[in-house]
Amino acid sequence: MAALGLTCYTANLHRYLDAEWDADRLIASSIRLSVRADGDRLAFSHHAPPLDRLPDGSLLRYRGTHSVPPALPYLAAELKRHGRTLVVTDSARLPWSVTYGGPPAPHWLLIDGHRADSWHAVDEFTALLPDGRRQHGHRGWLSTAELSTAMAVPPSWTPEQHRRNTLAFGSPVPVPAAAALWLHRSPGTSGPARSTDAEGWLTGDDTVLPFLANRLSGDGALLSRHLEDLWAAAGHRCFACRHRLAAEPDDDTRQELEATLARWERLPQTLRIATESADRGRPRLSLIRASLTGLLHMPDDEQAPEGAR
Repeated sequence: MAALGLTCYTANLHRYLDAEWDADRLIASSIRLSVRADGDRLAFSHHAPPLDRLPDGSLLRYRGTHSVPPALPYLAAELKRHGRTLVVTDSARLPWSVTYGGPPAPHWLLIDGHRADSWHAVDEFTALLPDGRRQHGHRGWLSTAELSTAMAVPPSWTPEQHRRNTLAFGSPVPVPAAAALWLHRSPGTSGPARSTDAEGWLTGDDTVLPFLANRLSGDGALLSRHLEDLWAAAGHRCFACRHRLAAEPDDDTRQELEATLARWERLPQTLRIATESADRGRPRLSLIRASLTGLLHMPDDEQAPEGAR
Protein backbone atom coordinates (compact mmCIF):
# COMPACT_ATOMS: atom_id res chain seq x y z
CA MET A 1 0.00 0.00 0.00
CA ALA A 2 1.32 3.43 -0.86
CA ALA A 3 2.18 5.79 1.99
CA LEU A 4 -0.92 7.89 1.24
CA GLY A 5 -2.03 9.86 4.28
CA LEU A 6 1.24 9.58 6.17
CA THR A 7 3.27 12.58 7.34
CA CYS A 8 6.80 13.29 6.15
CA TYR A 9 8.01 11.40 9.21
CA THR A 10 5.97 8.25 8.75
CA ALA A 11 5.95 8.26 4.93
CA ASN A 12 9.73 8.07 4.82
CA LEU A 13 9.92 5.78 7.84
CA HIS A 14 7.50 3.55 5.88
CA ARG A 15 10.05 3.46 3.05
CA TYR A 16 12.82 2.62 5.53
CA LEU A 17 10.83 -0.21 7.11
CA ASP A 18 9.56 -1.63 3.84
CA ALA A 19 13.06 -2.65 2.79
CA GLU A 20 12.96 -5.43 5.41
CA TRP A 21 9.43 -5.83 6.78
CA ASP A 22 5.74 -5.27 6.06
CA ALA A 23 5.66 -1.53 6.57
CA ASP A 24 1.93 -1.25 5.90
CA ARG A 25 1.11 -3.63 8.73
CA LEU A 26 3.66 -2.21 11.17
CA ILE A 27 2.52 1.39 10.78
CA ALA A 28 -1.22 0.75 10.42
CA SER A 29 -1.29 -1.43 13.55
CA SER A 30 0.52 1.27 15.55
CA ILE A 31 -1.81 4.15 14.74
CA ARG A 32 -3.80 5.70 17.54
CA LEU A 33 -4.27 9.24 18.83
CA SER A 34 -3.17 10.30 22.30
CA VAL A 35 -2.94 13.85 23.63
CA ARG A 36 -1.68 15.69 26.68
CA ALA A 37 -2.04 19.25 27.88
CA ASP A 38 1.38 20.88 28.07
CA GLY A 39 0.93 24.32 29.58
CA ASP A 40 -0.90 26.51 27.08
CA ARG A 41 -0.16 24.02 24.29
CA LEU A 42 -0.95 20.40 23.49
CA ALA A 43 1.26 17.43 22.74
CA PHE A 44 0.15 14.73 20.29
CA SER A 45 1.28 11.12 20.05
CA HIS A 46 0.19 9.05 17.04
CA HIS A 47 1.68 5.59 17.58
CA ALA A 48 1.51 2.77 20.13
CA PRO A 49 3.52 0.64 20.23
CA PRO A 50 6.16 3.21 19.26
CA LEU A 51 7.90 2.81 15.93
CA ASP A 52 11.48 3.43 17.06
CA ARG A 53 11.86 -0.23 18.09
CA LEU A 54 12.23 -2.27 14.90
CA PRO A 55 11.06 -5.87 14.47
CA ASP A 56 14.61 -7.23 14.79
CA GLY A 57 15.00 -5.51 18.17
CA SER A 58 17.20 -2.66 16.95
CA LEU A 59 16.41 0.96 17.77
CA LEU A 60 16.30 4.17 15.76
CA ARG A 61 17.67 7.15 17.66
CA TYR A 62 18.57 10.70 16.74
CA ARG A 63 22.26 11.47 16.45
CA GLY A 64 23.73 14.90 15.85
CA THR A 65 26.86 16.87 15.09
CA HIS A 66 27.81 20.53 15.52
CA SER A 67 27.72 21.06 11.73
CA VAL A 68 26.80 19.08 8.63
CA PRO A 69 30.25 17.99 7.28
CA PRO A 70 31.09 15.78 10.30
CA ALA A 71 27.71 14.06 9.89
CA LEU A 72 28.37 12.84 6.35
CA PRO A 73 30.75 9.98 7.26
CA TYR A 74 28.11 8.72 9.70
CA LEU A 75 25.51 8.73 6.92
CA ALA A 76 27.89 6.77 4.70
CA ALA A 77 28.38 4.25 7.53
CA GLU A 78 24.61 3.80 7.92
CA LEU A 79 24.35 3.19 4.17
CA LYS A 80 27.11 0.60 4.33
CA ARG A 81 25.49 -1.25 7.23
CA HIS A 82 21.82 -0.99 6.34
CA GLY A 83 21.57 0.31 2.77
CA ARG A 84 19.61 3.39 3.81
CA THR A 85 19.32 6.05 6.47
CA LEU A 86 16.90 8.78 7.52
CA VAL A 87 18.08 12.36 7.90
CA VAL A 88 16.37 15.40 9.36
CA THR A 89 16.08 18.22 6.85
CA ASP A 90 14.37 21.59 6.66
CA SER A 91 11.49 21.39 4.16
CA ALA A 92 12.02 25.07 3.36
CA ARG A 93 15.43 24.06 1.93
CA LEU A 94 14.22 21.16 -0.24
CA PRO A 95 13.88 22.34 -3.86
CA TRP A 96 10.88 20.07 -4.59
CA SER A 97 8.95 21.13 -1.49
CA VAL A 98 5.98 23.46 -1.97
CA THR A 99 7.16 25.16 1.24
CA TYR A 100 10.60 25.90 -0.28
CA GLY A 101 11.80 29.32 0.84
CA GLY A 102 9.16 29.52 3.58
CA PRO A 103 9.39 29.17 7.35
CA PRO A 104 11.61 26.30 8.58
CA ALA A 105 9.90 22.98 9.24
CA PRO A 106 11.44 19.59 10.11
CA HIS A 107 11.19 16.95 7.39
CA TRP A 108 12.56 13.42 7.37
CA LEU A 109 14.27 12.35 4.15
CA LEU A 110 15.50 8.87 3.21
CA ILE A 111 19.00 8.52 1.72
CA ASP A 112 19.64 5.16 0.02
CA GLY A 113 22.69 5.75 -2.16
CA HIS A 114 26.03 7.54 -2.23
CA ARG A 115 28.59 7.99 -4.99
CA ALA A 116 31.46 10.44 -5.18
CA ASP A 117 29.91 13.82 -4.34
CA SER A 118 26.23 12.79 -4.63
CA TRP A 119 23.56 11.24 -2.42
CA HIS A 120 20.40 9.52 -3.63
CA ALA A 121 17.33 10.90 -1.86
CA VAL A 122 13.86 9.40 -1.66
CA ASP A 123 10.98 11.49 -0.36
CA GLU A 124 7.76 9.46 -0.20
CA PHE A 125 5.77 12.34 1.29
CA THR A 126 2.78 13.02 -0.98
CA ALA A 127 -0.18 14.85 0.51
CA LEU A 128 -2.67 17.65 0.44
CA LEU A 129 -1.15 19.94 3.07
CA PRO A 130 -3.14 21.63 5.84
CA ASP A 131 -3.02 24.91 3.89
CA GLY A 132 -4.57 23.28 0.81
CA ARG A 133 -1.42 22.96 -1.32
CA ARG A 134 -0.51 19.64 -2.92
CA GLN A 135 2.90 18.14 -2.14
CA HIS A 136 4.36 15.43 -4.38
CA GLY A 137 7.13 12.99 -3.58
CA HIS A 138 10.59 13.06 -5.10
CA ARG A 139 13.46 10.77 -6.01
CA GLY A 140 16.82 11.89 -7.32
CA TRP A 141 20.45 12.68 -6.66
CA LEU A 142 21.54 15.57 -4.48
CA SER A 143 25.04 16.96 -4.44
CA THR A 144 26.79 17.02 -1.09
CA ALA A 145 26.31 20.78 -1.07
CA GLU A 146 22.55 20.43 -1.70
CA LEU A 147 22.15 17.78 0.99
CA SER A 148 24.21 19.85 3.41
CA THR A 149 22.00 22.87 2.78
CA ALA A 150 18.85 20.82 3.40
CA MET A 151 20.30 19.27 6.58
CA ALA A 152 21.34 22.57 8.12
CA VAL A 153 19.04 22.66 11.14
CA PRO A 154 17.79 26.17 12.04
CA PRO A 155 18.93 27.60 15.38
CA SER A 156 15.64 26.52 16.94
CA TRP A 157 12.37 24.89 15.94
CA THR A 158 9.04 26.17 17.21
CA PRO A 159 7.81 24.46 20.40
CA GLU A 160 5.27 22.50 18.32
CA GLN A 161 7.94 21.39 15.85
CA HIS A 162 10.26 20.30 18.65
CA ARG A 163 7.47 18.20 20.18
CA ARG A 164 6.79 16.61 16.79
CA ASN A 165 10.46 15.64 16.49
CA THR A 166 10.48 14.24 20.01
CA LEU A 167 7.23 12.29 19.52
CA ALA A 168 7.68 11.25 15.89
CA PHE A 169 7.82 7.56 16.88
CA GLY A 170 4.89 7.79 19.32
CA SER A 171 6.79 7.80 22.62
CA PRO A 172 9.28 10.58 23.42
CA VAL A 173 12.92 10.11 22.43
CA PRO A 174 15.84 12.49 23.05
CA VAL A 175 16.65 14.98 20.29
CA PRO A 176 20.22 16.31 20.55
CA ALA A 177 20.82 20.04 20.39
CA ALA A 178 22.78 19.85 17.14
CA ALA A 179 23.21 21.57 13.79
CA ALA A 180 22.76 18.32 11.84
CA LEU A 181 20.56 15.36 12.76
CA TRP A 182 20.02 11.86 11.42
CA LEU A 183 18.59 8.57 12.71
CA HIS A 184 21.12 5.98 13.82
CA ARG A 185 20.17 2.31 14.02
CA SER A 186 21.67 0.55 17.00
CA PRO A 187 21.19 -2.76 18.85
CA GLY A 188 18.20 -2.64 21.16
CA THR A 189 17.94 -3.37 24.88
CA SER A 190 15.98 -6.09 26.60
CA GLY A 191 13.81 -3.61 28.49
CA PRO A 192 10.16 -2.92 27.64
CA ALA A 193 9.26 -0.35 25.02
CA ARG A 194 8.41 3.08 26.42
CA SER A 195 4.77 4.09 26.45
CA THR A 196 3.00 7.41 26.85
CA ASP A 197 0.03 5.77 28.58
CA ALA A 198 1.46 6.19 32.09
CA GLU A 199 2.74 9.74 31.63
CA GLY A 200 -0.43 11.80 31.92
CA TRP A 201 -1.63 11.19 28.38
CA LEU A 202 -5.27 10.81 27.38
CA THR A 203 -5.85 7.78 25.18
CA GLY A 204 -8.84 6.35 23.32
CA ASP A 205 -11.04 8.35 20.97
CA ASP A 206 -13.93 8.43 23.43
CA THR A 207 -11.69 10.45 25.78
CA VAL A 208 -9.37 12.29 23.38
CA LEU A 209 -11.88 13.63 20.87
CA PRO A 210 -14.26 15.27 23.41
CA PHE A 211 -11.21 16.76 25.16
CA LEU A 212 -9.96 18.25 21.88
CA ALA A 213 -13.44 19.49 20.99
CA ASN A 214 -13.68 21.35 24.30
CA ARG A 215 -10.15 22.80 24.20
CA LEU A 216 -10.05 23.80 20.53
CA SER A 217 -13.60 25.07 20.09
CA GLY A 218 -12.91 27.90 22.52
CA ASP A 219 -9.43 28.91 21.38
CA GLY A 220 -8.83 29.86 17.75
CA ALA A 221 -5.12 30.47 18.34
CA LEU A 222 -4.70 27.00 19.84
CA LEU A 223 -6.54 25.46 16.90
CA SER A 224 -4.28 27.25 14.43
CA ARG A 225 -1.17 26.21 16.37
CA HIS A 226 -2.16 22.54 16.27
CA LEU A 227 -3.84 22.32 12.88
CA GLU A 228 -0.87 20.32 11.56
CA ASP A 229 -1.15 17.84 14.44
CA LEU A 230 -4.84 17.25 13.75
CA TRP A 231 -4.11 16.95 10.04
CA ALA A 232 -1.51 14.28 10.86
CA ALA A 233 -3.99 12.42 13.08
CA ALA A 234 -6.57 12.37 10.27
CA GLY A 235 -4.07 11.19 7.68
CA HIS A 236 -2.80 8.42 9.93
CA ARG A 237 -6.30 7.19 10.74
CA CYS A 238 -7.18 7.17 7.05
CA PHE A 239 -4.08 5.07 6.36
CA ALA A 240 -5.14 2.57 9.03
CA CYS A 241 -8.69 2.40 7.64
CA ARG A 242 -7.45 1.75 4.11
CA HIS A 243 -5.18 -1.00 5.41
CA ARG A 244 -8.11 -2.73 7.09
CA LEU A 245 -10.34 -2.28 4.06
CA ALA A 246 -7.79 -3.97 1.82
CA ALA A 247 -8.11 -7.20 3.81
CA GLU A 248 -11.72 -7.04 5.05
CA PRO A 249 -14.07 -9.59 3.39
CA ASP A 250 -17.25 -8.76 5.33
CA ASP A 251 -19.52 -6.32 3.47
CA ASP A 252 -21.10 -4.82 6.61
CA THR A 253 -17.71 -4.20 8.21
CA ARG A 254 -16.44 -2.72 4.96
CA GLN A 255 -19.34 -0.26 4.90
CA GLU A 256 -18.57 0.78 8.47
CA LEU A 257 -14.90 1.24 7.65
CA GLU A 258 -15.73 3.26 4.53
CA ALA A 259 -17.97 5.54 6.61
CA THR A 260 -15.19 5.95 9.17
CA LEU A 261 -12.69 6.70 6.43
CA ALA A 262 -14.98 9.34 4.92
CA ARG A 263 -15.37 11.12 8.28
CA TRP A 264 -11.62 11.30 8.89
CA GLU A 265 -11.00 12.37 5.28
CA ARG A 266 -13.31 15.36 5.78
CA LEU A 267 -11.68 16.50 9.01
CA PRO A 268 -8.66 18.45 7.60
CA GLN A 269 -10.76 20.59 5.25
CA THR A 270 -13.33 21.27 7.96
CA LEU A 271 -10.67 22.32 10.47
CA ARG A 272 -8.89 24.46 7.87
CA ILE A 273 -12.16 26.35 7.25
CA ALA A 274 -12.61 26.78 10.99
CA THR A 275 -9.01 27.96 11.41
CA GLU A 276 -9.32 30.50 8.61
CA SER A 277 -12.54 31.79 10.15
CA ALA A 278 -10.88 32.08 13.57
CA ASP A 279 -7.95 33.95 12.02
CA ARG A 280 -10.45 36.47 10.64
CA GLY A 281 -11.92 36.91 14.11
CA ARG A 282 -15.04 34.86 13.38
CA PRO A 283 -14.43 31.48 15.06
CA ARG A 284 -16.93 28.78 14.10
CA LEU A 285 -17.00 27.00 17.43
CA SER A 286 -19.92 24.71 16.64
CA LEU A 287 -18.20 23.49 13.47
CA ILE A 288 -15.03 22.55 15.37
CA ARG A 289 -16.96 20.75 18.09
CA ALA A 290 -19.21 18.89 15.65
CA SER A 291 -16.35 17.81 13.39
CA LEU A 292 -14.38 16.27 16.27
CA THR A 293 -17.20 14.69 18.27
CA GLY A 294 -18.75 13.41 15.03
CA LEU A 295 -15.76 11.12 14.62
CA LEU A 296 -17.00 9.06 17.58
CA HIS A 297 -19.86 7.59 15.55
CA MET A 298 -17.86 4.59 14.41
CA PRO A 299 -17.52 0.91 15.28
CA ASP A 300 -16.13 0.33 18.78
CA ASP A 301 -13.11 -1.60 17.48
CA GLU A 302 -12.18 1.31 15.24
CA GLN A 303 -11.95 3.86 18.02
CA ALA A 304 -8.41 2.75 18.79
CA PRO A 305 -6.25 -0.08 17.48
CA GLU A 306 -5.99 -3.14 19.73
CA GLY A 307 -3.50 -2.62 22.51
CA ALA A 308 -3.83 1.19 22.52
CA ARG A 309 -7.09 1.47 24.45
